[in-house]
Amino acid sequence: MDTLVYRNERTLFVVKAVISAIVWIALLVGTVGIMLMYLLFFFIGYLFAQSGLIAYLKGTAVRISPEQFPDLHQRLEHCAARLGLDDVPEAYLLHANGAFNAFATKFLSRHYVVLFSDVVDALDDRPNALNFYLGHELGHIKRRHLTWGPLLWPASMIPLLGAAYARACEYTCDRHGLACCDDPADARLGLAALAAGGRRWKSMNQISYMKQVKESSGFWMSFHELVSDYPWLTKRINAMRQLGDGREPAQPGRNVFSYVLALFIPRLGVGGGGGGAIVTIAMIGVLAAVALPAYKDYQKRAALQRMHMLQAPQAEFAPSALALPEPPVAEE
Repeated sequence: MDTLVYRNERTLFVVKAVISAIVWIALLVGTVGIMLMYLLFFFIGYLFAQSGLIAYLKGTAVRISPEQFPDLHQRLEHCAARLGLDDVPEAYLLHANGAFNAFATKFLSRHYVVLFSDVVDALDDRPNALNFYLGHELGHIKRRHLTWGPLLWPASMIPLLGAAYARACEYTCDRHGLACCDDPADARLGLAALAAGGRRWKSMNQISYMKQVKESSGFWMSFHELVSDYPWLTKRINAMRQLGDGREPAQPGRNVFSYVLALFIPRLGVGGGGGGAIVTIAMIGVLAAVALPAYKDYQKRAALQRMHMLQAPQAEFAPSALALPEPPVAEE
């Protein structure tokens, strides 16, 4: 199972764990335990938000079971057994209005896997490719990514580090998805469907698509990947091809200068394509909109105060203020 873990994930995890532990301890000691009260409020908010998602799934989506979509349930059990998961999570099929994906989630101690119906329909001619999606989401559960997420939160916003760990987790879960496929080509087909959509993936030239990975070494593509939680899809499918051939994936290097710019962009968990950068720029814009008028008002008040200080001495020594006393009137 060690081969299913991306080489950088463990190292990045240790770094994030150490930093997060220091931050949590500092907050606990610095606030004399008051932080625990705030954590309680956050936990209550989490209960309401996450319970809403689970309630929506149970009230809207179709639960995959031996009686409901037994073919999908059999695949789920097969993938869980291959990855060494003792407890098979609940799984649901959800119509997501054209969205093409799958996800894993957690509520308290229970895990859930959700398949979007468009993915299942698109791969109707190659159903074994669904094993890649199931294995990928089960990889998040196997590696406890959902469990460690809140504990590692303080270090998750650090530039470069937070996004790098998120991408490493995605590479790890891709390997878990590949391990669930009897034919390595099924893993590449699953990613091809993500790239080209529900129909065009059948005629997509995978070799030509994987050649696009050469463009990822440019400055802007390197920068936007460094601040993103997901590797470029061309890199992911290229990695699946090399792993399927029994080779350790080798990806093009990134532009060195892109690391310098990425150092100023915190990970905000907004998604891929430089979402954190967009939010950061927006925050700077909001601050500027508030700060500039305040600064101009300060300049006006400072100018008026200087004028008042310059006029004060003149008023103090004005002729009217230095008038001599009237001479005494002579008595007759």
